Amino acid sequence: MAAFYQRWYDRDPALSKAMDQLREASDRYQAQVALNIMKIILEHHMEEAAEAAGLDAEGLKLERWANTAEPHPLKRRWYDVNETLRAAMTMLQDCPDELQTALVPHICHMVEDTLALAAPDA
Repeated sequence: MAAFYQRWYDRDPALSKAMDQLREASDRYQAQVALNIMKIILEHHMEEAAEAAGLDAEGLKLERWANTAEPHPLKRRWYDVNETLRAAMTMLQDCPDELQTALVPHICHMVEDTLALAAPDA
């Protein structure tokens, strides 16, 4: 049997589904969701996660997040073509597992709500 390559977000089926939906969304909605993901991580969960994990800014890789504006040299991932989306995905990927798990329901709900706005009226 051939090896199956999983993306970092495929570990969680709900997050994987949300990312697949986001991948198919327009650039406008991808950027909107990306900004909301960053807001959730930074404003609502980061201080608690850092304190609980005993981490400082370096432990949370804040410097790496700040440097995500630099173009990814290979742009192999679907979200690398959009700087805002790439920054949000980097932040989410770098979150401690416990924080990432806690964020998944919020992110899934946000993706569904945002994309529902994008759906044309029936």
